[in-house]
Amino acid sequence: MGKSTRTSILLAMAAAALLLMTLLDDSIWGLLVGSWALMFWGWSGTKPQEVTGDVSGLSVQDIKAYRVEHPGATIVDAVNALGKPKA
Repeated sequence: MGKSTRTSILLAMAAAALLLMTLLDDSIWGLLVGSWALMFWGWSGTKPQEVTGDVSGLSVQDIKAYRVEHPGATIVDAVNALGKPKA
């Protein structure tokens, strides 16, 4: 699931909870939907990336240059692309 899809679902659930609690004056269902939104937020988080490259020969400038050339790349992406594979 993409980050934008996850954010859209979370915002829709939060809006539904707010709507139930304020406009419809139904606090039980509002709190229930709000708790579902919190559970969804916690369970659908992104997984940490694993570093598979050796960082011993890399400099900060190399990583910065890679990230400038590849917008949206994380530091882990840069290290994995530029570093030698771990033996």
